[in-house]
Amino acid sequence: MAFEPRDNTFTIFDNENKTSKNQPDFTGQGKINGKEVKIAGWKKTSQGGKEYVSYKVEEKGAYQG
Repeated sequence: MAFEPRDNTFTIFDNENKTSKNQPDFTGQGKINGKEVKIAGWKKTSQGGKEYVSYKVEEKGAYQG
């Protein structure tokens, strides 16, 4: 049986296949309200010097235009 994420949970991994600085530092997947989603995260630094991660979440199979 394949891994099935529980609703409103996520799994995030380091992006070991990153080949350019524009690609996400982290990738993963999860489920929100019963819909499977893809997650991408980028390491950033605020103007005040504080490090954080900015995430993008989109429905799996959604057009990425």
